[in-house]
Amino acid sequence: MSDFKVSIDNKGLINIACGEILPETDIAEMLEFDEHRLEELYQTHAAIQARWEQMTINLKDQHERFKEEFEQKWWAHNRRFAKLVLIGYGEKTPTAGSIKDTTVLIYSNETSQLELDKFADIAYQVAIKKTMGFSDVDITGFTNLMYKYINMTPPWHFEVLLNTVKTLEKNFLTFQNIAKRLDSRAYHMRDLKELTMQRMGNTGPIHG
Repeated sequence: MSDFKVSIDNKGLINIACGEILPETDIAEMLEFDEHRLEELYQTHAAIQARWEQMTINLKDQHERFKEEFEQKWWAHNRRFAKLVLIGYGEKTPTAGSIKDTTVLIYSNETSQLELDKFADIAYQVAIKKTMGFSDVDITGFTNLMYKYINMTPPWHFEVLLNTVKTLEKNFLTFQNIAKRLDSRAYHMRDLKELTMQRMGNTGPIHG
């Protein structure tokens, strides 16, 4: 399995390293072939197709791992505090939809520090009243826990999480599409090779 690293630079650009060394490739040139180079291309095609198929598998695995090992934990952690905020605003039984919307609101990169402090204070007051395991945590410790992910370097706001998931999915779908085209190319090459051999041997249907 290749290495999997996701980083965000100072400009907010997401960088994903999958541990694959892939030189710049002209996809159109790689997929086309001509009859005069058929034997040469036929010999190298299998290795090229196998590599692209393996990279597709790697990227799909990384996408699934990210969703399971990071995205789900991000949502589970932050939904907990969003629910406390909603209760603090008077919602006795917040719905799944309202919790999700509030999570997006709180952990957005557009939320000001003043708003973050207000949300943390509201959630903290509810937490200590309901004795939800925060009785021995002061407001500073609670706030740090509530904003665990956006306190990371770089911060994992909702927009960053969403863009990362979409980028990972786009990567493996792009490679998957190329791998499928290479598979189709193999069939066309095989058919052309058989046709060329028949033509060169002047063979045809044998009638009994």
